[in-house]
Amino acid sequence: MKTKGIALLSASALLAPAFATAATPAGNMAWTFLEAGYVPTIGTDDTDVDAGQITGSIGFLGMGHAQVEYTNGTVDGNDTTFDAGSSVDFDGYRLVVGAHNQLTENTQLIGDLTYFDYSYDGGEGSDTGDVDADGFGIGLGLRHNIGSRAEVSAEVWYLDGEIDADFGGKSDVNDTIFELRARYNWTQNLSTGITAFLGGSFFGNARAFSDDGLGSDNLLRADIRWAFGNSNFSDLK
Repeated sequence: MKTKGIALLSASALLAPAFATAATPAGNMAWTFLEAGYVPTIGTDDTDVDAGQITGSIGFLGMGHAQVEYTNGTVDGNDTTFDAGSSVDFDGYRLVVGAHNQLTENTQLIGDLTYFDYSYDGGEGSDTGDVDADGFGIGLGLRHNIGSRAEVSAEVWYLDGEIDADFGGKSDVNDTIFELRARYNWTQNLSTGITAFLGGSFFGNARAFSDDGLGSDNLLRADIRWAFGNSNFSDLK
């Protein structure tokens, strides 16, 4: 796992020049906020995910940000390595540290590094017992304002991790996830958003334990956010 982390950190160094050449501090979008999210959706493989999430984010030094997410939920479905039709409780966290470069007045380039750690309770009689999944990832994306109230963003993530099952041993996995987000600002501080995870998710995917990667379902997430210092929407009341 240490070797994978070093490899991802080395890859991130290749993105450094794009952010080091920033001519304008990325200060017109809020990166300091508190957010509550919910995933009440059915995946593409008969996988029903019911999860809640709390996220805290802080912006610093004009173009840096750090985030921590905590997730708690349940997976129900027929496509699970635990047992067909079983219900699996899980929780865990994800840490993100990144930079955002102001490309234009309304567009930012985003580069992120992440570490995630999730635990899944297989329940009594499970074929795998409890399962732990952790690893590192690197993301690259764009964030763009539309008009005075809306914004959209897209980010592609590459994840490299390890799964450790009580009865199944350890296995290395990797995955590529496309994260698409849309947000509407009701006031300068209050907004709601929708996120689509295509190709997998960072949490709650029953197929996170299959051989083809950390996740293969497409999921939706709804959230409500309170932002601090959202100067780009200072005209909103």
